[in-house]
Amino acid sequence: MAAFLIDTDVLIDISRGNSNAADFVDALQGDILIGRISAMELIIGARNKRDQKVIEKFISLYSIQELSDAIGHNALQSLKQYSKSHGLTLADALIAATAMVNDLTLVSRNEKHFRPIKELSVSKASY
Repeated sequence: MAAFLIDTDVLIDISRGNSNAADFVDALQGDILIGRISAMELIIGARNKRDQKVIEKFISLYSIQELSDAIGHNALQSLKQYSKSHGLTLADALIAATAMVNDLTLVSRNEKHFRPIKELSVSKASY
């Protein structure tokens, strides 16, 4: 069965009440996970403590794929190869590595962020 890692951009849309984004993710056939780095990015985006509590509750609805040594190593290799030439960021490298190490398809609206990483399976979130 397929398994999907939902990128932060899609999670933000869902958390802001975008029903099209939620319907898109709900229609995926397989396990749905979010990466620890995406959970961290969502927390960083909280405007205040009250907003943070709402985000924490939202995050708790998903299974979290934790970071590991293998993910860190993979992300470092991607950063060495693509950070200067393609602008790959630390967060995106960790998200991509989380998907690759755990054999997950990354679901993102921002395919271009991940395009240089040929080994990564990416599915465009089209909603």
